Amino acid sequence: MKLTIENKTTFLNDYYFQTLCLLYFPGEKFREDDPGENASSFLLERRDSGFYCKTVLKAGERTAEGSFFTEGYVPKVTFSESDFAAMALGKAYLNAASKLFGFALPWGYLLGLRPVKRAKYYLDRGYSEQTVEDLFVYDYGVSVQKARLAVETAALENKMLVDTRPNDCGLYLSIPFCPTKCDYCSFISCATPKLLGLIPSYLERLKRDLVETCRVIRETGMRLTAVYVGGGTPSILDPEQLKDLLSCLNSCLPKEHIREFSFEAGRPDTITEEKLQILKSFGIDRISINPQTTNDEVLKRIGRKHSVKQFFEIAKLAKTIGFSVLNADLIAGLPGDTEDSFRKSLSDVMELGFDNITVHTLSVKKSAVLRFSEDGVYDPAGVLARKCVEYAWETLRSGGWMPYYLYRQKNIVGNAENVGYAKPGMENLYNVLMMEEYSTVFSCGAGAITKLVNGSRDQICRLANQKYPYEYLDTDLGIREPEIKEFFSQYS
Repeated sequence: MKLTIENKTTFLNDYYFQTLCLLYFPGEKFREDDPGENASSFLLERRDSGFYCKTVLKAGERTAEGSFFTEGYVPKVTFSESDFAAMALGKAYLNAASKLFGFALPWGYLLGLRPVKRAKYYLDRGYSEQTVEDLFVYDYGVSVQKARLAVETAALENKMLVDTRPNDCGLYLSIPFCPTKCDYCSFISCATPKLLGLIPSYLERLKRDLVETCRVIRETGMRLTAVYVGGGTPSILDPEQLKDLLSCLNSCLPKEHIREFSFEAGRPDTITEEKLQILKSFGIDRISINPQTTNDEVLKRIGRKHSVKQFFEIAKLAKTIGFSVLNADLIAGLPGDTEDSFRKSLSDVMELGFDNITVHTLSVKKSAVLRFSEDGVYDPAGVLARKCVEYAWETLRSGGWMPYYLYRQKNIVGNAENVGYAKPGMENLYNVLMMEEYSTVFSCGAGAITKLVNGSRDQICRLANQKYPYEYLDTDLGIREPEIKEFFSQYS
């Protein structure tokens, strides 16, 4: 994308302007050395007591202009000068882009992946829910429905976290292996026979790091409250491997304060009654079974190797075995899906008794197979995805499932979001701790990231493990114990 930036203020760098452009021009690249004659342009400057921005956007032969001047504008909450500069830029850009493309972005000019964090910031400072909703709508250009979603989620998160202590922590175990890789997936997951052959060695290394991590949790005075085994597809492990890993976990975990133990079973074609019984016998009380859709044709198109029938059978079996909480994931905007098909998928998981339902929106990452599809996978406006997530919000809330965590991703279709919904008491604490970076989360395994959060929650240190299983096995950095203890010694 050819882009000229004339920023006459000391606020907002060029990267901010470029990132804003990606809201309507996903995947575009920018060349600072040669913006070209037919470039889109921004002018941002201070005028008297406000900030003025003029935007000219070009797409092919089409051109649209937009402008905004903050002088005299009274925000719903206290704004800094940099906030006013961002407002002038954001509103001018939305003005021009909505004319050019014919649709408005549901999340306005918000760029962050965690809009709930922004809502919580203002709620924690005494602003009413209505005031924060108005802030999102009038100051940030967010739709009324998304503003309500953000504030509802923030309010429920606050209730969930009210008893959380500064030294509480979570624990994540990464099992980055899958039987096959879905076409939309860009996560670290290994599905080739050669890489799957690493599982036995990987588990030995993982158990060693797990034992060391649990020891450090005790020695640093942390209270482990939530454990999450994720992937990949953890249920790809065979019954003996599953017993071996969970036996190790059971023997070293500090259990005194654990409130939940979650296992992302994931793909129905990897789950058996024997495996479910093993999970139950080791005290795992929450599992995920993720169909993504209950449309067999859509499953085939995205590379899933299980059937809808398999999902129904495993879901009913898990319900019979008696796990405390069952979670199912759906994805809005999948190629080949329709609004009616998505509605049926949502109805299916609700009727099966899932009390925790996550509605994701398709996000086409750089490494995903779908990104290279010649026939295209979604329209720029993301009409289908947006209709589906709005329907899910209305339907789940009216049925008693409330939003309790939310995050967004780059290249997400329709400028939408991913939301976890749950019946009262069926929320997942780990998801909130991780997403809001509210408490320390220790992580073991390839691709996992430990997030250390100090007691006042104003400092975060991220310690990333090696990305791929073969790197994790080849480089023995351990659990980074010296760095962990150094961080907590600074803020004790």
